[in-house]
Formats: sequence, structure tokens, C-alpha cells
Amino acid sequence: MTIQDQAVRELPIRRDGERLEPRLPLEQLNAEQALIPFMFPNGVPGYMTTTAEDFRNILGDPRFHAKRFLGEPQPSPVSVEVPDMPGFIPSMNGPDHLAVRRLAAGDFSVKAVRQLAPVIDEVVEKYLDQTEAAGSPVDLFESYNLPIPSEVIARILGVPTDDTPDFQLAARLTIGGLPDELDDPEAPARAVGRLHELLGEVIKAKRQHPEDDLITRLTQATNPELSDEEIWGLCTNLLLAGHETTSTSSAFAIALLLSRPDAREYFVAHPERNDEMIEELVRYIFMLTDSGAGIPRLATEDVDYNGQMINKGEWVMPCVGTANVDPSVCPHGATQLDLEREDILGHHLTFGFGPHTCLGQHLARAELKVIVPKLFERFPNLQLTKPVNELPWLDKGFGYRMAELPVAW
Repeated sequence: MTIQDQAVRELPIRRDGERLEPRLPLEQLNAEQALIPFMFPNGVPGYMTTTAEDFRNILGDPRFHAKRFLGEPQPSPVSVEVPDMPGFIPSMNGPDHLAVRRLAAGDFSVKAVRQLAPVIDEVVEKYLDQTEAAGSPVDLFESYNLPIPSEVIARILGVPTDDTPDFQLAARLTIGGLPDELDDPEAPARAVGRLHELLGEVIKAKRQHPEDDLITRLTQATNPELSDEEIWGLCTNLLLAGHETTSTSSAFAIALLLSRPDAREYFVAHPERNDEMIEELVRYIFMLTDSGAGIPRLATEDVDYNGQMINKGEWVMPCVGTANVDPSVCPHGATQLDLEREDILGHHLTFGFGPHTCLGQHLARAELKVIVPKLFERFPNLQLTKPVNELPWLDKGFGYRMAELPVAW
């Protein structure tokens, strides 16, 4: 029996109600304890995991391959389609994936990120100063959340600072990141082409004038040796993962705290618990943004999974949200944001599992631990200028993101 022969339900995404609460009925889905066939909003069916065990099993099973932006179920009626490219590790598998991933892993290790701390502090202070100089009110997403991770990842890669805005714009467009582009299915492919033009210029410069940065190291790699196209693909992945996700996460974290006075008061009063509070924010934020389609996997053969037949060519969607409400991951009040939580550090599955576990997770944590608390130190009277549900949101494209974060102080 194929997935089309079954009673395939529509994915139950809530598109009304509170914007800062999960859009999937996570606890209800988790209680079903099975892979559930759903029809996703872009018209592609896929099985969705409902437990942490299934989440880990599928992501750790080599019979299920990673494929991104190429025909997979997506949470929006408008599919994001990006051409396949060499070196794009979210779509690579097996030894080839590990070999290319290993070339970049050192620059995102715990040690490397710890050494990057002064750079993160410097960049955050720079954009705090610019935000303050711009004056109240301001779109915090544009002035603060978006440029910080973009500049940090550009410095790691070795992209000249003058080119950072161009990279930032192309990366946002690649995942359908601007309102005017969301109904144009060809916009992401055009953005990838522009990213590759920009990266080609940087790669050429690094081959002629090597420096202490990741792109230089990639041009000098010998095991394996990378073509310019493979460097483009790898750096495209790092640019996308390195700035858009952290920008969105930090904006969500700030909006959550601004809209929940008790949580904000606790966050500001307990800086000694910064690590634990950021972990809880990250866990909760990805329950909001996942919408069931975060980590697509394609069956490369017929798989009997616990008595459930998954046919070759069918999709399974490991769902971060349902994994993060599993009692084995979060035993108490899992669908609630709880900054006093003691049982989440190191347990949630927001950054994935298995060989494709998020390469930049240490960098994301390090940035969030500075971006969020420093903002409230600088602007203790910060307030939203609109109710959360009246803010502009990006419901189309890949993921679920804010378009603006208007604030005043």
C-alpha cells in the first residue's frame, strides 16, 4: 500500500489564533505514537514523526536520504524550489556528505566558537549602537536581528564586509524571505545564482590572496579537493543556516519576552541562568516554526518501519515540534514556555540528530546568548509598538518567520 492509498489527512496547521503559540496540535499528535500520513500544503504527501524515538530513528537510518528544496513536502502552498548543487551538504548523504562537512566543521566547533566570542560581542555592540542612533521607534528585525548573524557568518567565511548586505539579501531571497518575492516560484533559483556570482568573486580573490578564513581553507583543501561549484554549494548552505535561522530565532525570542511580562522579568532578573533560558527559548521557538516540515527524508528503498511499510520514493518528515514535546525530552508542561525549566539543557532535539545534526548549533547558541540579553540591558524599557498578532509575518516560503519587529523605548 502506498501513501496515496491511505486516508491522508490535511496537515493540521493553525493559521489563526496566537502567533507565538505552536501552530500544530503537538501533544495530540505526540499521543498518536505513529508515523502519520499527511498531505502538506504544497500538495505533496509525507509521513510525519510524532515521537522523539521516531525522530531519532529516521534521521539516523541510512535508508532515508536527505534531499532539500527538491519536491519535498513543505508547510506553504508555494513550494520553495532551489536547484541541486554540488557541496550543498543538506542534500548530501553517506561518505561524500561526511567528507565535505568535515572540511567546515572545525570552524564551527565548540573551541572555534569560544574563540569567536570577542567578535560576536563586537558585532552585537555595533548594531546596538546603530539601533540606538536610529532612534525610537525602529524595526528591530531589520536593524538588529538580521545583520548580526549575517556579519558574523560573513567574517567566518571571509566575505568582505562591504559585500555583506548583498549576501544577506540573496540568502533571504533563496528561502523566499521577502514579502514581494513570496509568490514568485523562480525567485529562490535566481537568488542562488546571485549568491554563486558573489561567492565566485570571493573564491577567486582567496585563491590569489589567501587569508585566515574558511573560504581560503576550502580553496586549499585536498581531502577532498573542492571545485568552485562545491565551495559555492557549501557556502550557500552556511550562509542560509548561519544567518536566517538565528535572525529569526532571536526575533522570536525577543517578541516572546516582550509579549510575556512575567517571562521578561524573570529573564532580566536571572542572568546566571542565561544558558538554560536560551535553551528553553530555542526549544519553544522551533515548536512554533517547524510546522512539521523541517527535516525531509526520502526513502531510497522499501522500508518496513515497525510494521508500517514506507515505499521507495516516499517522504518522511521528522518533526522537531512533536519530538520536543515528547515526555522523554520534556517531561512537564512541554507546550508552554518555562524559563525556570531545569530539565531541558542538552535534551531537546531542535538542532536535529544523526550525521546531519546542525553544523552551526554552537555558533547559534553563542550568538543568542549575547543578542537577547544585551538588547534588554541596553533598552530596559523596550516595548512592541503593535500587538503580536498584528505584526507582519511570512507564512509562505520556507518556514514561518517575522517580516518586521517594530519596537520603541
